[in-house]
Amino acid sequence: TNLFGPPELVQVQDRFLDSHLIHTTLRGELVRSKSEVIIANLLHSKGLDYQYEAPLRSLQGEVRYPDFTIVDDASGVTFYWEHLGMLSDAGYRRRWKEKLAWYGDQGILSYEEGGGPGGTLLVSEDDPEGGIDSKAIEELVDHMLLGNSGY
Repeated sequence: TNLFGPPELVQVQDRFLDSHLIHTTLRGELVRSKSEVIIANLLHSKGLDYQYEAPLRSLQGEVRYPDFTIVDDASGVTFYWEHLGMLSDAGYRRRWKEKLAWYGDQGILSYEEGGGPGGTLLVSEDDPEGGIDSKAIEELVDHMLLGNSGY
């Protein structure tokens, strides 16, 4: 967020983003954070097709926007990847807990739980100082996506 003034909004497809929070991936798409650039570029470099913030609609019609959606056509599994960048912020942490519960209600369970009938949730996070470990992200991709799929 811009702490020194109101946001300058820019329309990107069907939503508005703060112009100060737009970063470009190797594929030329706009993402919200540098951490998401790292993830997107890694997925792209590994040949994994993904959608960024694709709408995910619940049975009740609610819409959420997972950071990344990766469909493994060979196994039929859909992976939803959320990167948590600001867990030190109480409001962000509260909203994440609500979103995590929403995923569970949709039958989307974590990789560690074996996934669910609605898909498999992958979660990564920045460290408490706001840093990201690119090697750990690559290991997550290699193990959870490439090691367990038809890619």
